[in-house]
Amino acid sequence: MKRCVLLLSMLVIGQTALADGDGAKPAIVELSNLLPPPPAAGSMAAQHDLQAVLMAQQTRTPPEIAAAKADSKRSVFRFFDVLGPELQPKALPNTAAFFERIADFDKDEVKEAKNYWRHPRPGAVSSEVHPLGIEMPHDWSYPSGHATFGYTTAVLLANMLPEKRAAIFARADVYAEHRIVMGVHFPSDIEAGHIAGTVIAAEILQDPNWRQGYEAARLELRHALGLPANPPPDGQSH
Repeated sequence: MKRCVLLLSMLVIGQTALADGDGAKPAIVELSNLLPPPPAAGSMAAQHDLQAVLMAQQTRTPPEIAAAKADSKRSVFRFFDVLGPELQPKALPNTAAFFERIADFDKDEVKEAKNYWRHPRPGAVSSEVHPLGIEMPHDWSYPSGHATFGYTTAVLLANMLPEKRAAIFARADVYAEHRIVMGVHFPSDIEAGHIAGTVIAAEILQDPNWRQGYEAARLELRHALGLPANPPPDGQSH
């Protein structure tokens, strides 16, 4: 965890603004230049990774399995259980459009990193792993795309709704850990997704190409939750 936090701080501080000067297109975040490599095959770290997946497989309960399968959907609406039961997705078109764009952007950025490392998924490493889902062929393991999306979403939502920051990040942790429960990712994939999602979100927050969509979603969410357009200075968490 300390390693993850240190890397996050270094990457966010060291990442320069990548937006084009004319604001023509969103920034590109080259994750293969930012993330550490995955554990080498046969290393102690790789063995620990596999054991964590096998342990999750042995201890997962029916409710946890159901929750993990539901979280296979890459959608901001998976976070609504901690935002407020009164929220109705159909009444939030700006929020839906913004985070669908985020999901597409994340997927493109992660694909480049996955193809760079070509790290096999747990089921390909050991026949003892019995995944709960089938992944696309050649969709590699490192970093986790779902974890990346989860943490990108968490950072953005937490900036839109600082009053709910703690609950949002706790939900992101569960969303990401469910990929290990599913047997489709290693803990190192999740940690890399945490870093990747934070870096991508930090870039989005300072890229003017995202500003209009972000503001529309922010105001829409705050209005739907009955919150003032601008949060109090102290950003008290609920």
